[in-house]
Amino acid sequence: MHELGLCDALLKKVDGLVRENELEGVNSVTIEIGTLSGVIPRFMEDCWEAVIDDSPYSGTKLIVVSVPGKARCADCGAEFIVDLEDMVCPDCGEKHLIPIEGNGMTITEIEAY
Repeated sequence: MHELGLCDALLKKVDGLVRENELEGVNSVTIEIGTLSGVIPRFMEDCWEAVIDDSPYSGTKLIVVSVPGKARCADCGAEFIVDLEDMVCPDCGEKHLIPIEGNGMTITEIEAY
């Protein structure tokens, strides 16, 4: 489960920003997870609870926003919303797709005090 490693890295990033900016704490962290990233939002939420347990960030809420995957067909150039379970161009039926959105994870907001 790579989500545990991602949550650990996320917490380290948040902690670094808190220290760098001399903040007192964090209420919530909002992340966007693309549907093509291979990251499972439910697992992120569970792992987040595990990494913040018994830490100064205990109680910090993780808000996960899902970003739909978008791809371009390498054969016909069509761009469309795509899902990992259906990686076929709806225009030409080919499977040579180039992901252009929704294949990553991004911190979009940290609510701190």
